[in-house]
Amino acid sequence: MKFAKEKIKYPDGSFELFLPKNWNWKVENYENKSEIILGIDAISKPDKENYINIISIQKTKGFSIDKSLESEYNMALNNFQKNKSLKLIESGKTKLLENLSYYIHSKSNTGNYGEVEIITLITKSNDNNFYHLTVSASTTKELKLNMAVMIQCLKTFKQYK
Repeated sequence: MKFAKEKIKYPDGSFELFLPKNWNWKVENYENKSEIILGIDAISKPDKENYINIISIQKTKGFSIDKSLESEYNMALNNFQKNKSLKLIESGKTKLLENLSYYIHSKSNTGNYGEVEIITLITKSNDNNFYHLTVSASTTKELKLNMAVMIQCLKTFKQYK
């Protein structure tokens, strides 16, 4: 799939990836959240129906006690299952990124047009922390295209620190 994209790099050089060229992105401030180390949010321009798509990348200290990738995934899955507004589509291991990762694919359970569909990838960072890479798209007629573009972006994710 071809689309106009640009490479962005986190200011301290922790990671880089390609984003769609016309998207806005910003470094997020997580000073009040001790478990999140750093992150960005990238947001598309609203479509004709005023829906947006979001890519969010967070580096975390981890939410599990033993700091293993599988435990981090299980903790995220357990937290997800407590959220009654989302329905699990599927989850498991994936080799989408350079390293072994886990994914959680879910969507809002309202059944309404435009509700959110989410895919989160969880992978170990080089410094024994974790990256949570999340894409969110509205369930519109462009859902498959929008998800494909965002997943292509996640495939370009490279961590350095």
